[in-house]
Amino acid sequence: MSQAAEAAHTTLEGNRSLSRDEICETVLDRRPDYSKGLGSGPKPKVRKTMSASSSTTSCLQSTVELQLQAKLDQTMQQIGENTRNHEALVSEVERMWKLIEDMTQQQQGPPYDDP
Repeated sequence: MSQAAEAAHTTLEGNRSLSRDEICETVLDRRPDYSKGLGSGPKPKVRKTMSASSSTTSCLQSTVELQLQAKLDQTMQQIGENTRNHEALVSEVERMWKLIEDMTQQQQGPPYDDP
C-alpha cells in the first residue's frame, strides 16, 4: 500500500485502519476476488461477454445489411428496366401521334389558297 493510501487510512489516534482487502483477508481468510468453487483469481471481465455479444450483434447487422443491399440492387435494376420501358412507350406514343397527324392532313387535302 502506498504511503498516501496508508496515511488516508490512519485514524486520529494514530492507528491505521484496515483496507477492504485486509478486512476480507483477516475476517474471511480469503481475498475479495475469491470466487467460491474457483478459488482466488481475477474475476471474469464483463468486456469479454460484451465483446461476444457485440460480435454477434455485428454479425447480425452485417447479414441484414447484405440482405438490404441485395434488395436495393434488385429494386434499382427493376427501376432501370421500368424507365427503359417507359421511354420506349413514350417514343411509340409520339410516333403514333405523328402518324395520326400525317393521316389527318392527307384526308383534308392540300390547303386552299385564297386568290
